[in-house]
Amino acid sequence: MADKAAVNRSLNTVRTELEYLRDSGVLTPPQFNSIAAQLPQPGGAPSPYVDPHYASPQYQPINPAQIAQQAQDPNHPANPSNPKHHEWAKKFEGIGGKLGNAALWGAGATAGSDLVNSMLR
Repeated sequence: MADKAAVNRSLNTVRTELEYLRDSGVLTPPQFNSIAAQLPQPGGAPSPYVDPHYASPQYQPINPAQIAQQAQDPNHPANPSNPKHHEWAKKFEGIGGKLGNAALWGAGATAGSDLVNSMLR
């Protein structure tokens, strides 16, 4: 983990900037309070705040090891031979494409940046 003093300096800077945005009317007090509650505690300890939108079971993180283990069980929909496999797999449809698009976009931006930098040198 990073140096606690550096983390505290960064957190103080973020809080100071948020206070400026609140005082200048860009953020409402409820918006400020929501954002501030999500920041880590001094010293880098994670915030206990959990956005209620992501607290529902629908948004639980994907654990690849657990899915691999479930795929070994013929009674679980993760197993390709299970008749309900296609219904189960639809939940994860599009994740690979989104990650691929993000990687392609990042690679294109890097290549473009390298090209422009080489022309300017």
